[in-house]
Amino acid sequence: MRIAIIGAGNVGSTLGRAWQQRGHEITYGVRHPDDSRYTELGAAVTDNATAAADADVVAVCTPWQGTRAAVTSCGDLSGKVLIDCTNPLTPDFTALELGHTTSGAEQIAGWAPGARVCKAMNQIGAPMMDAPTLPSPPVMFVCGDDADAKDVAAQLVRELGFESLDAGDLTAARLLEPLALLWIHLALRRGLGTGWALGVLRTGD
Repeated sequence: MRIAIIGAGNVGSTLGRAWQQRGHEITYGVRHPDDSRYTELGAAVTDNATAAADADVVAVCTPWQGTRAAVTSCGDLSGKVLIDCTNPLTPDFTALELGHTTSGAEQIAGWAPGARVCKAMNQIGAPMMDAPTLPSPPVMFVCGDDADAKDVAAQLVRELGFESLDAGDLTAARLLEPLALLWIHLALRRGLGTGWALGVLRTGD
């Protein structure tokens, strides 16, 4: 699968390397592709529009404040699976900039008309995104309005070592983004650290 990773920070580089190791063709889209720091990524680095043009899947991994510009700079994303890995966090990571009646994922869907937007890989920090070593697979909720796109996102989530659970349509991102904020709060402010994840326990487990 050809995957464009928009943003090459901690989340983008972690997901890009992880999916590349699982056989996917990765291209990073960044604002300044000639920056020498990107040579260590081990994959093609170009501008956002070029990265997205040939991709089957576009994973948005940018800080919230730069997300609108990043998405719009990708050009026409009609028909593409777009996995929103962002959270609409304030710059100090203490709150969400929007919620309750909308979500970051819904905003992105508005900025990328025609894209098949899913929310996933936003509910945990980068250190635990690739094959987390835990007693049982952690859960990663996926939501979106297109069933086939969700299947693609769920497959990619499972390849990373997570149990994928369908949370419903894209409005469920209004629940998943506050869930991410809870993880950040516990990890960074309550001393839990980053070495943990959420799981689902069922009767009989």
